[in-house]
Amino acid sequence: MSNEEDPLDGPDPDDEGAAGGDDPEGLPRSLPPDERESVEADLVDLEAMRAVFQTQGAKGVVISCSDCGANHYYGWELLKESLEHMLETGEPRMHEPAFEPREDEYVVWDYGKGYVDALTDTGLEAGARLDLTSCGWCEAGVEPNFAFCPRCGRPLAVMRIYRELLSRGIEEREVRTLLLRAGFEPFGSG
Repeated sequence: MSNEEDPLDGPDPDDEGAAGGDDPEGLPRSLPPDERESVEADLVDLEAMRAVFQTQGAKGVVISCSDCGANHYYGWELLKESLEHMLETGEPRMHEPAFEPREDEYVVWDYGKGYVDALTDTGLEAGARLDLTSCGWCEAGVEPNFAFCPRCGRPLAVMRIYRELLSRGIEEREVRTLLLRAGFEPFGSG
């Protein structure tokens, strides 16, 4: 989706010649195959962006509207439901604009899409993270989204790096030596 495309833009409902408009019995129209494919791709992109940016506090995406020139702010779930509605009915869903949105709480669609594409290009899955259950230093329980131990305050990223290197077949002694040389304190198994 380009920065001029709003994923909820569709044919003008007042245009009787719009491709695939409602049939006379009021049944929803079908999206043409290329539009359906585009909306399905937007749903995949949205979920990938959500996996990455929601954990960082983003409330959704902002999309520049080519029709009105304004930015439209969509919460994660609102945009997902709207895209699904479009797949089901063939029509965009009306929504209320966000009330006084804080721009810094939303990810620009094109930036988010580029970011998750770059993760994919480097072989990383969007939102993939090595889960920890305890701190390697003080053994306090931790949640998967914790960046620091709640008890001792040490960074948990080093534990994730440790586990990732071990999973790639590097010997534990070599991994521990590397982390010590990088300036991390010795730790238990975590």
